[in-house]
Amino acid sequence: MENFPDLKNNEVTLMRSDALTGHVLDDQCVLALNDTQKVYTIFDDVQLALKYAEALISVKVNIECVIYDKDQEVMHYLPSRNIKPN
Repeated sequence: MENFPDLKNNEVTLMRSDALTGHVLDDQCVLALNDTQKVYTIFDDVQLALKYAEALISVKVNIECVIYDKDQEVMHYLPSRNIKPN
């Protein structure tokens, strides 16, 4: 899997996962199986990341998001709003 990015100043990064399995998803919401898939999305600030995450989980089924700061600390966890069993 892709290494945690080197974030600057107020930057944050967002990671997506499948709410039913906990499996990490890439930036296309596809199961991350190799190191070439991009699993972190960097934002200039937490407000932009929250806006993106809210939009994503409102339309995608079984997707949850976690936003991390530069120290790899969880800032926000946004659970799925559209859980449907497989």
